[in-house]
Amino acid sequence: MLPDGLEQAFLTHHQTKDFDEFVKAHKQLVSRTEKRRNALLGGNCGDPDRIRVNTLVYRQVLLHRSIYLFEGSASAAVNENVYSMTLNIRGHFETTASLGYLHRRLRSLSKGDITAEMLDKDLCIQMLGVRHESIPEAPDPKHILSMFKYADESINISVLSQTAKQHCILEDCYEFLCEFSHPNWHSNDAAIDLDESVPEYRFRHEQPMRDEHFNLIEYLLLSAHFFVALYDQIPGLFPIN
Repeated sequence: MLPDGLEQAFLTHHQTKDFDEFVKAHKQLVSRTEKRRNALLGGNCGDPDRIRVNTLVYRQVLLHRSIYLFEGSASAAVNENVYSMTLNIRGHFETTASLGYLHRRLRSLSKGDITAEMLDKDLCIQMLGVRHESIPEAPDPKHILSMFKYADESINISVLSQTAKQHCILEDCYEFLCEFSHPNWHSNDAAIDLDESVPEYRFRHEQPMRDEHFNLIEYLLLSAHFFVALYDQIPGLFPIN
């Protein structure tokens, strides 16, 4: 759920126009949750029923992550924690990219550009991929930047009705958010104020975010919008028996 004090945070940072959109986006995500779904264990690789079941399961897995990262961003905003907020927003973009990658592969299957077996294996890698050596038998996960490229293609074609390479919206936003997530200039700048008249640096401990940093919440609204659009389209892309 969204934290207490969120509306006041938007008011404090002069973003009241976005508060209703923020609440609406959260409701759209939560309204798509499911309690359970039948499992289909085993089966032949590429079987349409297996692809359908696993896709719908994974779609809910990503929705779970999407909701909690959305709420985590909101909590960080209330707590005036720019680092936690941007990390959560960046993670939300990764989640949307993963859903977009799956959407693109399903679309490629529907056009006959890949086989059902290829899609099935890709989906298994998305669900089971692990980079850490603690599970050596697990497949290597997909590289996140490659998923962004596929996801942007799906957004261009299926959401924006543009050509596949028209925009790199998700990838460009993600790269910008990384500048806040790493100890680079954008992140460092959030910690200090410079008074050139002294001159001296003043450290921003126990101080609220600047408005310009709080405004990064708009990136979350963008990611959530694309996530819902892709989420709703996926069942229409399933292979037919």
